Amino acid sequence: MKLMPVLAALPLLCAPYVFAADMMSVGYFNGGGDVTAGPGGDIDKLDVRQITHLNYSFGLIYNNEAGETNEALKDASKLHQIWLSPKVIADLKKIPELRKQNPNLKVLLSVGGWGARGFSGAADGKESREIFIRSAGDIVKTYGLDGIDLDWEYPVNGAWGLVDKKPEDKDNFTALLKEMREALPKEKLVTVALGANAESPKSWVDVKAIAPYLNYINLMTYDMAYGTQYFNSNLYDSKQWPTVAQADKYSADFVVNNYLAAGLKPQQLNLGIGFYGRVPKRATEPGIDWNKPDAQKNPVTQPYFGPTEIALFKSLGFDLSKDTYVKYNDIVGKLINDPQKRFTEQWDNEAKVPWLALKSADGKNLFALSYENPRSVDLKAQYIKEKGLGGAMFWEYGADDNNQLAKQLATSLGIKHK
Repeated sequence: MKLMPVLAALPLLCAPYVFAADMMSVGYFNGGGDVTAGPGGDIDKLDVRQITHLNYSFGLIYNNEAGETNEALKDASKLHQIWLSPKVIADLKKIPELRKQNPNLKVLLSVGGWGARGFSGAADGKESREIFIRSAGDIVKTYGLDGIDLDWEYPVNGAWGLVDKKPEDKDNFTALLKEMREALPKEKLVTVALGANAESPKSWVDVKAIAPYLNYINLMTYDMAYGTQYFNSNLYDSKQWPTVAQADKYSADFVVNNYLAAGLKPQQLNLGIGFYGRVPKRATEPGIDWNKPDAQKNPVTQPYFGPTEIALFKSLGFDLSKDTYVKYNDIVGKLINDPQKRFTEQWDNEAKVPWLALKSADGKNLFALSYENPRSVDLKAQYIKEKGLGGAMFWEYGADDNNQLAKQLATSLGIKHK
């Protein structure tokens, strides 16, 4: 990582200050390791002066799902409790030292994440929910945390079949949050992260029912570069790079409006900002419009990356056959600052985000990946203020480049220290 060492970079740690604005900047820190973001980061290098809330990620859940590969989570005697890895435990013990940078910082443990198992089982009955909630309360008390953030991202849907699911997940999620709110002290925070998919506020989560039990909801308004979509986290639709299948037509504004239409108030929502980019799946896979007959036999788009482009990314450390996630610090260090100048920065004035072009063999500009930079972060901050949202959330600290995106977000939202 390129985050500044704490002791060397913070000469004014002891200076008293308070936040100058009520807006939130919720920063996720991948401390325990995440399947998409890679190994956990170094908490000793974390600079938390630009944020209001830190979500330490992740705690996982002891479960009995058939697909669980982490042997540590299969302990039947601890079923439905929260598991913390040795690294997570060691890091949480350092939270008091971390707070010296920012005495007003709220620190939460995030439980779950993409592909995390155990939620459906833990929420399924009163007894299992009590076990989970008691475990969460013990962790909050033991490490002096300010609350719990649940990243059960896709109830009912089960992350498209990746984890266990059931139709009852929707109501069980509401019950879990209600009972957790009642069990934890009033001053402790209860929050969730919810997906961008249009079905989430319609069919998977009863957002109006859970709202009274939550301090706020973090919207994952990113990871949209699938199907026939080009952009990872466009603010609005693009005419230059249009989405072909209507079902893939996503933008941050589209997601926010879906949740507002479901009955939430703007101030309950934090807009998610990804400190990374994605190569669109349509670059390497046929685009399918699942709303059309014989969809799989009749792709609506064809891949435009050939062996040359795929090999180039692989030479830079990115295997496009496995994932397309590229951290912002790698975008800056490996792509934008590529000594051979194979990538050129572009800006889409409708989508309000940057993208990188890669020259094809015949000289055409290929859409290589979209991402966030200080300009797009500032525009998203302005959108947050215009819509009256609660603030921003970002994933994640270890992907930033010398904290420049976190600093831009704090500046644009008016979060500064006095």
